[in-house]
Amino acid sequence: MKKTLLAAACGASVLALTTPVAHADRAEPPPLYGYYDLFIDFSRQTFNGMPTPMDPITVPVPFTTGCDAGGCVARMDNSDDHARNAAAPTAYEYRWNADRWETSGAYPYFCDRQDPGSMGWAQRSDFWIPNPDGSFHGERTLVIGGAGCPGEGPGTHWLPLTLTPIEAPPS
Repeated sequence: MKKTLLAAACGASVLALTTPVAHADRAEPPPLYGYYDLFIDFSRQTFNGMPTPMDPITVPVPFTTGCDAGGCVARMDNSDDHARNAAAPTAYEYRWNADRWETSGAYPYFCDRQDPGSMGWAQRSDFWIPNPDGSFHGERTLVIGGAGCPGEGPGTHWLPLTLTPIEAPPS
């Protein structure tokens, strides 16, 4: 009986050492949550690598982040841009990929930023990489296909972006 108990105890000890333990197989990303100043640095914009500077803009944008078994999604409200450009999405959804938040999709691109009649379609890709201070830096790439824009043709617009946390703006 003592040998049987000893054998059972040893077997349980070995089993406890080899039994898998549930753990996360991905690191939780830094959340994008609350309000941020989105700085779109048009002053450093390029088209096919050539400078095409314009005045930069800063707009406040709200973010929320949620995670589940399928991964994490950060959602940026884009209603301000949607009000100017009715074909623009009302929100962007970013997914965490290795070390950054990423999104991409079709985007209604105004060849002349002030003229909705100059719209063509582009493939848009954005990403955000976290900084130690809680801000994020990233890039936007817009690939314009087909005939492109008058005077430019098809090609790739690139520009840097930053997000800086701010207090919620007054309602």
